[in-house]
Amino acid sequence: MPVSKTVTLYSFKELSTSIQDNIISTYIQDLPGWWSDDVEERIRNEAEALGIQDFDFTWSGFWSQGDGLSFTGKLDFKSWLFILTERLSHEQFSALCGKTPQEIVQLQEGNRIAWGDCLIERVTHHYSHENTVQVSEPDSKLGWDERRGYPSDNEIMELFGSSVQKQLKEWKNELCNRWYSELQNAYEFITQRDNIVQDISCKDLLFTSSGTIVDNGELV
Repeated sequence: MPVSKTVTLYSFKELSTSIQDNIISTYIQDLPGWWSDDVEERIRNEAEALGIQDFDFTWSGFWSQGDGLSFTGKLDFKSWLFILTERLSHEQFSALCGKTPQEIVQLQEGNRIAWGDCLIERVTHHYSHENTVQVSEPDSKLGWDERRGYPSDNEIMELFGSSVQKQLKEWKNELCNRWYSELQNAYEFITQRDNIVQDISCKDLLFTSSGTIVDNGELV
């Protein structure tokens, strides 16, 4: 035989603090994946602006030892040279192999050294942080006369190639950490208690005293 009972319903702010905390905890656990969409789109746009071809990235967060962000892709000669010139002063660049950016380009245009692509490749799939990918030296080739000049083109290619790899490794790590911080900041903002309370309050939800949501007269 059906039994009618009267249940008192409450707005979120009328619930006890402990019940509110339980609701907020569930809210965070069930956070929809779209919260990171805007940040991820900005990351993709920046990668495109930087000239990273075949770009792909992965991340996890935000409390485990292996958490972080990393990406894979390819940088052609113009892209990685631009990155270096943006990072380094004229003196710092020249210290890499005794050549200015203009002289590096001249070696390319003179068919003496064909500066190749730098690859950012994944070395492990166990974690997501910046150290799970590595940057290669430019895939460069000598031109028609490797003995021309002093030091030789071969020496320049080897010295500059290793310097490029070192600089791009630092650039890659900084970029991974900055992008990860942007994701973490977005997550911390959306999961702040005040922001969650505001979102729940805007939905005009009603709850039982235990925190169960009542929607259209039915328990959810």
